[in-house]
Amino acid sequence: MEIDNNGEPLIIRNEVDAWAALEAAVSGGLRFDVTRVRFEGWPTWSLDAQGRDWYSTVPTRIMPPLLDVQKDINRAFASVQYGDPNLRRLREDDRESLEVVVKVEKGSSIFTADLSGQLNKIVQAALERMNGTEAVITALGIGLMITAAVTYKAWLANRLKEKELQSHTELESKNIESRIHLSQEETRRLAIMRDAMVREPTLQTVNEDTQATTNRLLKVTRPGDTIAMRGVPMTAEEAHEIAQPEREQAKELEMQGDFRIIGNRTDKGAGFRITVQRASDGLQFAADVLAELAWGDKQAIQRAEWSKSLVMLTIEAEMLRDRITRAVVISAKPVEVTQGDH
Repeated sequence: MEIDNNGEPLIIRNEVDAWAALEAAVSGGLRFDVTRVRFEGWPTWSLDAQGRDWYSTVPTRIMPPLLDVQKDINRAFASVQYGDPNLRRLREDDRESLEVVVKVEKGSSIFTADLSGQLNKIVQAALERMNGTEAVITALGIGLMITAAVTYKAWLANRLKEKELQSHTELESKNIESRIHLSQEETRRLAIMRDAMVREPTLQTVNEDTQATTNRLLKVTRPGDTIAMRGVPMTAEEAHEIAQPEREQAKELEMQGDFRIIGNRTDKGAGFRITVQRASDGLQFAADVLAELAWGDKQAIQRAEWSKSLVMLTIEAEMLRDRITRAVVISAKPVEVTQGDH
């Protein structure tokens, strides 16, 4: 498939436009100035909840997963702009411009949010770090991950299979199969998305984040509720049967101390990855040094590696089950050597 917009801006106004542009980008059929891609009125996130707690009211139990939608947008932007999904990377003006405004329809509990402004900011950030095709794939993929019916249906179908294998019996929720059956066109679109995820691995992280948020939205339902996301209605009983148990969350921490640099990989794009060992207890793990780190800090790391000396690092990290799962160096300073240290 090819798209040639005759020099005019390509405006994405709906999901059909988005899939057509993504297919062209993945297949190499873009024939226009990718710096002029704009989103208007798409993507739109929506949730329709019904039940005694929902008519013209907003139960507080919905608040945490609604905030998770904002976190998904913020993490996607941080991954694109800073090469790291850590929310601490965001500046205050980033947070302000990415703020999601959720509207509640009068007399109901239909929640909607226009995310086109957030996608425009993401595509502009992507163009600063990627080539045009990569930026378009990333921005379109993020929008579709968060709002498209096909990605939600695919996750629900996978959950049904997992639950059935675990229970060795046919589930009551199997009666939603007709609601999540993929048409021929949806199956084709899912294949396009898989290709996009191979091209741009950032989309895999976005996919995992949006699935976790969707899972939490299903879990907040109570008996008597019905909930419809991306056009798929579901009772509370079905939602609870399909929802995954909450995974153990990694703990965020900041560590500062003297470290030895015992390894260095330079195949991390504009940055690099070091293996460090803490002098105080021998704790060893990998940490990313991003391109944005000050030049003097990078020099301190390199000199410590070459001289096999210590360097004082401040590191933002995540720990899960006593293991460092992600780490980013945010500052590096030479260790002052006193006369008594010789």
